[in-house]
Amino acid sequence: MATACATALAAVTLSALPAQAHATIPYCANSDLRASLVNLQGTAGSQVGDLRLTNVAAGSCWTRGYPGVSYVGYGNGTQIGRAAAWDTGTVRTITLAPGQHADSPIRMVDARNYPAATCLPTPVDGLRVYVPGSTLAKYIPHPTTGCRSSSVTTIFVRPLTG
Repeated sequence: MATACATALAAVTLSALPAQAHATIPYCANSDLRASLVNLQGTAGSQVGDLRLTNVAAGSCWTRGYPGVSYVGYGNGTQIGRAAAWDTGTVRTITLAPGQHADSPIRMVDARNYPAATCLPTPVDGLRVYVPGSTLAKYIPHPTTGCRSSSVTTIFVRPLTG
């Protein structure tokens, strides 16, 4: 399922690319970007912050769209629950010089907001992150509790911003 979602994510992300972006600067590959969580803070029943993609390549690259995000656990990268939902936002092409970053606002709902029988609370090890256009994943350690049930969405992301 994760591979199918990643392939669909790559197709959706790359299908609406401006032609001029291809001509001058390369697209940011998975290996060009480091993923991290920053600016995390608690709110009423959620944690909010930014999923940050930082250019670690020697040259500039560009990206656009939504990252794919899901909780993983069991010490082996098994997906826990439903992948992140994409909140509405404006998709823009972002050029990143070496060391620059793009952020995707992220909201992770506390699993305790749902009845245990609906959520099926499960410890998670962190986040699996697919940078836009990639079928390869990154991992961000973030121990918490997620919902194993696929009927509950606990992660929401917006498009990358510069």
